[in-house]
Amino acid sequence: MKKLVRPVRKVNSSVVGLDVHAHVVVYSLLDREGVEVACGSLASSPEALQELVASIEGPLHAAFEAGGSTFWVYDLLVDALGAEFVHVAQPKKIRAIANSTDKCDANDAWWLAYLTYEGRLPSCFVPTGALRELRIAVRERFALVQQITQAKVRLQSHLRQMGIKLPAQKVDSIRSWNFLVDLAEERTDVYGLAIEHHLALLEHLLDAREAWEAAIAARIDAFPAIELLEKEMPGIGPTLAAVIVAELGPIDRFRSPKALARFAGLTPSDRSSAGKHRPGAITREGSEHLRWALTQAAMACTRARSGPGLAAGTWIRTKERRMGCKGKARVAAARKIAESIWRLVHWGECFDPAKPFGGVAAVKN
Repeated sequence: MKKLVRPVRKVNSSVVGLDVHAHVVVYSLLDREGVEVACGSLASSPEALQELVASIEGPLHAAFEAGGSTFWVYDLLVDALGAEFVHVAQPKKIRAIANSTDKCDANDAWWLAYLTYEGRLPSCFVPTGALRELRIAVRERFALVQQITQAKVRLQSHLRQMGIKLPAQKVDSIRSWNFLVDLAEERTDVYGLAIEHHLALLEHLLDAREAWEAAIAARIDAFPAIELLEKEMPGIGPTLAAVIVAELGPIDRFRSPKALARFAGLTPSDRSSAGKHRPGAITREGSEHLRWALTQAAMACTRARSGPGLAAGTWIRTKERRMGCKGKARVAAARKIAESIWRLVHWGECFDPAKPFGGVAAVKN
């Protein structure tokens, strides 16, 4: 039987692969025939990279792996070459290919160049402008929420050692806060110092979270999809809507609802063998922040007492009884929410409480 081969489009120009690190950039330059004609290293700085690109004559494609230096490298290359000539590789997928040979920076740079030349580089989306600012803001807030939770848990641990029971979620209430301030002043031992330290840390983190939430609120008006998700989708408020829009970017870059769910890492992995299909655990690929937001939306539905969220929550609880596992049911609901978001934004179809995750209704004018 003849094998089906995905059509590829080779690059008809020189290609430079860049393995970017904090202090050095290793490069590999291929000519129009795909032959390496130059390689070397340079300082990881805008000036050095600009000089390298300017020294290469003729049309040029550039490829590098997404990482900590993505934004400044991408912006510089786009300004110099144009967006259609810049390719940013997905780290997980490029490693699965390149690790089949000896692992070193020179090989990584060559693989980036070669796969781009062959038209087979697994690329990823890089946000720019207002979308980039929104993504940075929601990710900073996400990190702060985690740090706040950790600080509360540490404080709660010290309180338990003192025989004081105080739920972590109530630590920052006015009554509990004043009680802890007084307690820190009364105690002259290490417990008093620990409480004082964690209260100061919490105060700083809470102020920082408030500042980032203000930054997010100031940018919401630039993205109509945020208001649309908040209005039409169950379990999604302004914060989750901002995270989802920031992580997704342009919805038209996903070809189908399943493609969006796959990007969120919510689709089952494939464990097929010898003609037998056995779905495995979810892939957890793509954006962890998007996956978190969709899972939180599913959990919010289970707490809803009215509106579309109530119907979605009923669907989730029915799924829980059938599957015998809350976690799997909520992951399934998160996947359905992801697919519903694609239909809502792409086709204008909204969530139908009468047929949750199983039907759609026309958007009201």
